[in-house]
Amino acid sequence: MARIKLLTEADGNSQIKKIFDEIKERAGRVPAAYRAFANYPHILQANWNRTKNILGEGNVPIEIKEAIATRVSKVNGCRFCLLIHKGNLKKLGVGVKEIEAIETGEVEDTKLNFILKFVSVATKEPEKLTDADFERLKDLGHTEEDILEILTVMEMYTGYNKIIVALDLQPED
Repeated sequence: MARIKLLTEADGNSQIKKIFDEIKERAGRVPAAYRAFANYPHILQANWNRTKNILGEGNVPIEIKEAIATRVSKVNGCRFCLLIHKGNLKKLGVGVKEIEAIETGEVEDTKLNFILKFVSVATKEPEKLTDADFERLKDLGHTEEDILEILTVMEMYTGYNKIIVALDLQPED
């Protein structure tokens, strides 16, 4: 059970309702984390703006961003987030075996496999990343902008994982 109140549209003011409507339009629902953020509308707005900009902009495809979110959620032990992002991958047409491989960080695709290994290290021990890791991403065709985007997706989901685990949010919330 969540450790703080999770607001609904009925609990919020017009600003919260407007943000919730936008989230529902994009995501199909208002996830529990955003309902928690709604306790402070400026935090809700900031997190929603960040999420929609990071996921909706850039060169890295949404499938890769969701794969990063899935792997990072596994590394951080966020079961709730893992369920959501595995579901998102499924909606994007990724098969069950591929989703399981993404979760474990052992996919056959060389480029994605290295990205998942890279974000796994960056999530827990970023000081262990080396110049060679960055060069390998470049050798695999990623620009410096792509690398920054990969790290930003990792960082955003690591933050969400920590908040969701701390608040003890559950899939049924």
